[in-house]
Amino acid sequence: MNVNLVATSDAPSIENHNNILIQDIKSIPSRGCRNLILNHILNYLTDEQIEEVLGKIRHGGSVSVTAPDAMEVSSALYWGTIDINTFSALTGGRLKQYTVLDIKTLFEQKGYAIEIANIQDLSFYVKANRP
Repeated sequence: MNVNLVATSDAPSIENHNNILIQDIKSIPSRGCRNLILNHILNYLTDEQIEEVLGKIRHGGSVSVTAPDAMEVSSALYWGTIDINTFSALTGGRLKQYTVLDIKTLFEQKGYAIEIANIQDLSFYVKANRP
């Protein structure tokens, strides 16, 4: 099963992935995901939901996360490369902010192997595999 975790039912689909709403995480079988995508959704999850999501990935499966990087966004505001409205749009209404290092460390602590971890513009992208 390939899953694209989404916040709303009208979120765009990703080819060969089922859109699953955040509130329906429990409907995903434990260790049932071959590939799980969290595209700008991580900041809306509680710590408990993140733990639950990681339990949905099967051995040999992968998780891909794209989210605003808190350090990049803060630095851009400080240096004036974004204005306060852009900063607010990238950080407002979220449960928590993360950096690429936070997510990389979380995955490594859970035994995941990091395949890719980079920053582009104001967001990070991490892809990790569950051994």
